[in-house]
Amino acid sequence: QLLNLGTSTLTAARDGDCFALYHFWVPDLSETGAFASESDCDSTTVDNVIQSLQKYSTCFPEVARKDGRDLLNRLIWILKDTLNLLQPVQDKFCKHLPQCPQPIAPKNGGIVCITIGSTEYCKPMCNKGYDFSFLRRSRLYETCGSTTEFTWTTQLTGGQTLAVCEPSERAVSGAESAYFPDNSSCLHTLAYSESKQLETFLGELAKQGIDTTNHDKEADCLICGY
Repeated sequence: QLLNLGTSTLTAARDGDCFALYHFWVPDLSETGAFASESDCDSTTVDNVIQSLQKYSTCFPEVARKDGRDLLNRLIWILKDTLNLLQPVQDKFCKHLPQCPQPIAPKNGGIVCITIGSTEYCKPMCNKGYDFSFLRRSRLYETCGSTTEFTWTTQLTGGQTLAVCEPSERAVSGAESAYFPDNSSCLHTLAYSESKQLETFLGELAKQGIDTTNHDKEADCLICGY
């Protein structure tokens, strides 16, 4: 449904109708054929959706007050349901060593992953307001590769979860760089400054004496927990 942005709706939006997008998404959910057809999906792009969301996000509080709680509940469900569909797709863009189980990022944080030769290095990070459940100031990253028999070196049971970020007023358990900036969560960083975190981590690995010559740039990835 979020991808089914018709020309008339976008035209109305450009003409200054702040309610166009909201009424396009919500009222027709129970109608037959309300969701996008294959041709609808083929004719739109993610950029179209991003532009529409950015343009009208400031209108949502206003239209919510005007149209009431029931429609607002439906809008929130659509947005959350769509997010649940997109996040697993997002993760598939990340390239991992095929022999290693896919690492699981902490909820309320994420992991920065870099592959060098036959080893994958992932640095867990927490959002502001959260801290690691275990002390890991001297444990900047976890690894998986030939030297670990392709299992993750994690403090947690289960093998794939590399860290847990718990609510905390102070961030003291991890290294200084293991926390996202106060003004940027993992998701915000992923959208706007992923490369900066990757460059930071690569530099940290080099400072620890790891030869980065065989760094696989195509495998660089920031993964957010959810």
